[in-house]
Amino acid sequence: MDSIMNRKQDILYKDLAVDLTAHRVSRAGHELLLTPREFALLAVLVTHCDTALSRSQLLEAAWGYAFIGESRTVDVHINRLRRKLGLQNDIQTVYKVGYRLNSAI
Repeated sequence: MDSIMNRKQDILYKDLAVDLTAHRVSRAGHELLLTPREFALLAVLVTHCDTALSRSQLLEAAWGYAFIGESRTVDVHINRLRRKLGLQNDIQTVYKVGYRLNSAI
């Protein structure tokens, strides 16, 4: 049982708990429903807090493939995450780079 408990990976960001093993996100004990892509994107952002990531880096990390050129898929999913999780001020757009999740203060 201890080995199972040690494998659980929870990341706390402000009042959000992100369970990377179970693919769950909760706030104040209430589970929030995210699509698999939204969860993958959130997982990349919380594990790279305070790091500006380009759209192509996010696509490769969250979607599993590289994309050359402009893709608005990342923008759409970022906006959904901001809205669903109330992170409008936390997920920052980095001009001509991509996005960054600011560390919890």
